Amino acid sequence: MDLECGEGRMHRLSLCRPRLRDRAGGRRFFKRIVGGGFSGPILSLVGKHNDLLSIHMDLRQIRYFIAVAEDEHFGRASERIHIAQPALSRQIQLLEAELGVTLFDRLPRGVKLSAAGRTFREHCRQILLNLSHAVSETQAVARGEAGMLKLGFIEVAAWNGIIPETIMEFRRANSGVRLVLSAMTSLNQIDAIYDGRIDAGFLYNPPIDAALTVLPVTRHAVLLAVQAGSEFAGKKSVAVSELAGRPLISFYRRESPTYYDELHRGLFQAGVAVNIVHEAENEAEMLALVTTGLGIALVNECQRWRMPDGIALIPVRGLDVGLNLTLVYRSNHSVPALSRFLSLLRQ
Repeated sequence: MDLECGEGRMHRLSLCRPRLRDRAGGRRFFKRIVGGGFSGPILSLVGKHNDLLSIHMDLRQIRYFIAVAEDEHFGRASERIHIAQPALSRQIQLLEAELGVTLFDRLPRGVKLSAAGRTFREHCRQILLNLSHAVSETQAVARGEAGMLKLGFIEVAAWNGIIPETIMEFRRANSGVRLVLSAMTSLNQIDAIYDGRIDAGFLYNPPIDAALTVLPVTRHAVLLAVQAGSEFAGKKSVAVSELAGRPLISFYRRESPTYYDELHRGLFQAGVAVNIVHEAENEAEMLALVTTGLGIALVNECQRWRMPDGIALIPVRGLDVGLNLTLVYRSNHSVPALSRFLSLLRQ
């Protein structure tokens, strides 16, 4: 098929219909490929029935078309967008040939949009608007102002203090970023950081790993949890030596190996032999058992924000052990929003 173009040269419109089969039902598809002196196809449109109509369209052609559609005159449009009129006319003719429709009715003086042209103009304006939004959003994500940030946290550490304060400040300053927050144990957070389920996590006493970066946040003390009516309940503090031989409710080492080892090392160095009567899954279970009178427990000072009835929390003198709250993330992370969060946290 030959087409007469603006400069009087003949350009060939080649049609080819390769037969393709899909996996589902062996339906036949056809592809129309249009040649014509331009590069950068940006659109692929699906035709009626089972035919796949592939439209190769340069973004410049859309802008040229909109310019002519707005001015309804090739001369004025060519001056406004700084392109020679013959070249502009050729691009519009190529576009019409590719679409198989007449976009403009040619008049003695100027042109006028056809009914098909008016429809195409509205779609082209939406295409450019969507493209503008795509560019803006992509750039915002690259700057860390949009996108998603997935954070893990220890529940007890998030009731008060630096975690909720930092998260609220980040949300105020970065409303375009979607924050996904997940309460997890320290070990689960480490696994989630490795496999990408979270970008970073607030956790205690992380393991040493060259693949991870550890940002110290704060240190929480260890307090003694006792029944409200026990002999320790009325004291302002107790000496670590007073814990010797007392029934102690502890936790499984697998839940926090580093903290477990530090705690028992601290007791050993203080010369205290503990009598572990139960190992729990978490501190909530430990506190529940303290209320029953089963024993005492050494717990995170943050528990005072949700201390159950019948429990007293008391400082322990001579026990140099604490929980180091950190933010942990992959050293080679590529999440712009995380970089902004780190900057805020360091402040």
